[in-house]
Amino acid sequence: MSEQKRYETIEEAINEQLHGEARENALAFAAYLNENDLPPNMLAWGKFTDNGVHRGHMWLEGENQWRFEIFDYLHFGEFTDDDEAFTKAVHDHVNICGAPCHDQCWRAKDVKIFGKEFKSVCSQHSLAFVNPDIETLAHMKKLLEYSKQTTPYVQQYHPNNW
Repeated sequence: MSEQKRYETIEEAINEQLHGEARENALAFAAYLNENDLPPNMLAWGKFTDNGVHRGHMWLEGENQWRFEIFDYLHFGEFTDDDEAFTKAVHDHVNICGAPCHDQCWRAKDVKIFGKEFKSVCSQHSLAFVNPDIETLAHMKKLLEYSKQTTPYVQQYHPNNW
């Protein structure tokens, strides 16, 4: 059995494992994270942290595939945004709870997210953005900026724990 390779930086992994548009967009998002002091921690599933809160993670998975996931979707109820494409991208990545779950899960919650009511939203994960295009990268960056304005509940595992 071969040992899985460990990378020092997300860019090192991207350059070795991705190609084409997937590589270009992943490097662009990694650069954004680094410029905003959110470098993915390669020893913690690519989690990135802002003010002591894990906002999400970026990781590589499978053949030429990368993902971005934001952890805390429960606290976007008061936000509104006039960009309909952005709001649709947010709504399309709401994860409905599939309990039972893992990691001391705090379970689902009925919430409003950017003006729309959702039942049983997962308290730990959004649906991942997979190999996003350039337009979707802009939505992800905007979503992350909104996320920096939220504070997860103490019981939420992924935003609060390694």
